[in-house]
Amino acid sequence: MVAQAEHLQHLDALPDRFELVAVADPSRTVREAMAARYGARGAYEDHRALLEAGGVDAIVVASPAATHATVAVDALDAGVHVFVEKPLCITLADADRIIAKRDQAGRIVQVGYMKRYDPAWERMLADLPESAESLRYVRVMCHDPEWVPFFAPGDVVRGDDIPGELIEATRRAESEQVEEAVGDGSPEACFAFSEAYLGSMVHDVNVVHGLLERMGEPLPPRVADAAWWAGGRSITGSVELANGSRWDNAWIQLLDTREYRETVSLYFVDSVRELTFPSPWLKQTPTRYEWAQADGSALSVRRVESHEESFLRELVHFHDCIVAGAECRTPPEQARVDMELLTNMFLASRA
Repeated sequence: MVAQAEHLQHLDALPDRFELVAVADPSRTVREAMAARYGARGAYEDHRALLEAGGVDAIVVASPAATHATVAVDALDAGVHVFVEKPLCITLADADRIIAKRDQAGRIVQVGYMKRYDPAWERMLADLPESAESLRYVRVMCHDPEWVPFFAPGDVVRGDDIPGELIEATRRAESEQVEEAVGDGSPEACFAFSEAYLGSMVHDVNVVHGLLERMGEPLPPRVADAAWWAGGRSITGSVELANGSRWDNAWIQLLDTREYRETVSLYFVDSVRELTFPSPWLKQTPTRYEWAQADGSALSVRRVESHEESFLRELVHFHDCIVAGAECRTPPEQARVDMELLTNMFLASRA
């Protein structure tokens, strides 16, 4: 989904930086359609065949979360740089394995946290105080209709030719990894943990972690409470910060609505600072950053918006890391901190 909706299009828009030489997908329908659309010379059934064919400097991993660790490690073993979509993986042990393998291989591993490359987030980060002493509350709310309002039939190529045994093996691997991570591999727990906490809430957790880190907050903070219901399609987590203030986070999947809404609000003693994100599927749609504070007896509100595309900017950064030695802004160590907090949230929900 995300490869077709975002990454392939942006790679194609950066011919001075990237050449798409191969695609891998278990659906012959999908891989041949993508190879034809973007002029890739190779179309392979799986990542191993792609890597064995050679001629690849870097890969984008946009497969199911349960496969991320295997694909990333195999690519690093082949000496290939890795851009891996969030979540990095499902278990903390696999996160450690990826980090160790990256260090051994001497290659780049960048995690797909596009919001860290959003100009509005960058502006908010730059505006923050040096300390979180005056921070009183953090509130994050996201309700998500997924992709139905944003794509017409046929926009995303789907194949019904994936072998049933591969689908079952992938589901089984996810269940085993979720069982290892949180002690419950049931279908409901898999959706709640792998899809909702790690797959969706992880974006906002990463956004807030970056802001807190800028103000010197120790990470990850302590989980105070969490809950999930409706089969994991509604989840919350509450966190206590070092100064005693709270951060409440909620993600609600609302498939029968046609509205995407996502806000990250920081309440300080003297100001309210807020990010409002559009659906990630809407290209060149600006994220809005607003800073409201007193101006005498009046209220002064400053707004910043940018139409730069964060999905494209993160790929430019990936190229800069490989070619120019730039320091990776979203490395796997950062993703591990996010995963640790989300794992603790899920465990708190069970308690």
